[in-house]
Amino acid sequence: MSESKRIILIKGLLIFVFFIVLTVEAADPLKPSQVYVKGNQLFVASHGQAEPQPYIIKGITWSPETAAPDFGPDPLNPSENVEYGFFFDWDKRQPQGHEIFVLWKEKQFFKRYATDIPLMKKMNLNTVRVYSSFGLNPKEYLAILDEFYHQGLSVIMTVAISKSDIDLGKHKRVVQAYKDHPAILFWSIGNEWNLDYNKYWGYATVEEAAQATNRAAKAIKAIDSNHPVGSVLGDRFQDQEPKNTIKHILKVCPDVDLWGLNIYRGKSFGNLFSQWQSLTDKPFYICEFGTDSFFTESYDVVGGYQADNCKGREDQAIQAEFALGLWGEISGQLSAKFPQKQCLGGLVHEFNDSLWKVGSYHVSLGGLVDYNSPERCSYKEYDSEGFYLPGGHPDDVANEEYFGVVDANRQPKQAFFKLQEYYRQLE
Repeated sequence: MSESKRIILIKGLLIFVFFIVLTVEAADPLKPSQVYVKGNQLFVASHGQAEPQPYIIKGITWSPETAAPDFGPDPLNPSENVEYGFFFDWDKRQPQGHEIFVLWKEKQFFKRYATDIPLMKKMNLNTVRVYSSFGLNPKEYLAILDEFYHQGLSVIMTVAISKSDIDLGKHKRVVQAYKDHPAILFWSIGNEWNLDYNKYWGYATVEEAAQATNRAAKAIKAIDSNHPVGSVLGDRFQDQEPKNTIKHILKVCPDVDLWGLNIYRGKSFGNLFSQWQSLTDKPFYICEFGTDSFFTESYDVVGGYQADNCKGREDQAIQAEFALGLWGEISGQLSAKFPQKQCLGGLVHEFNDSLWKVGSYHVSLGGLVDYNSPERCSYKEYDSEGFYLPGGHPDDVANEEYFGVVDANRQPKQAFFKLQEYYRQLE
């Protein structure tokens, strides 16, 4: 063989080996994040970290659905369209409105992620909590999780939101699908299922809901040993019914590693941190707090909880000030900074405004929809109806469609920029 042919052969072999290496590296999957609870702290090794480090949850909640369309795909026959709008249930409707809502809500993640996730990154946060999974379509959920990972953000993934989800084993399927992705921070079961309005997650009693939560946590751990399991409770610390108390729930759920609390007590969390410490040695995070950007100046209270005929104005400055003041209290309780403390961090509620909420089938705001009335609420435009929560907000009203730190068109509000600077400095 001539020298020139030998050189050509060697070069060809080198190129072949180079492409083999590239192919192997490209095929090598990303390793799952390593996350665990130790003492009061959450330790995380992800996004290129070599060793687990104490983690501060500094983030936002994300439900990307904004305004519902008039019509959309039938869950039972996607080739046909059915009425969407307010998603109400009625006799002989097939599928029911709430089933259509679940499908629409899930699809909004894929529709919105390419816009929303880079905006979240600009806020300098590190954690995003979602209230449901991204579905089980690998193309869609991998695209969303990959974007979170490439932006350096971690996800608290809710794996079940109802008794039906548990009965159908959805939590197991979601964990099996997502468990190896490095964007996952930990799993979460349900949302404030101990509150009356939530009808105990579909169970007859708080006790049954707690038992189901612990069974789900145990099942998740059998599938995935790399991530902790959490659950989320509403603010019911004053409950006197023995089997409804948070203390009893914690006793029934030993397999839940950490807890989230949705807290709306006004401009201060009050004695929340000492309350939690008196009940358990497990860590917790505040997974909903803050207020909306609509200041209600007058309203009518209906049924003891609903604020109707709300009149007022948007006040973004109050929303921003409220969130920062509450974060100031959290920062002094962070276990990553003060290991004797139990708080892992907090998530401001929420990323974007949600125009679908007033008048929708399950929120009970804005009354029943009268399609013949010119004054009926809209699922395409802002409505100011809300929940009456005295002491919980600056105006005593939670205006559900205005909670976002960005508006329905993804334009940042003042709270976005204030949190952006706060999160930048919070280490």
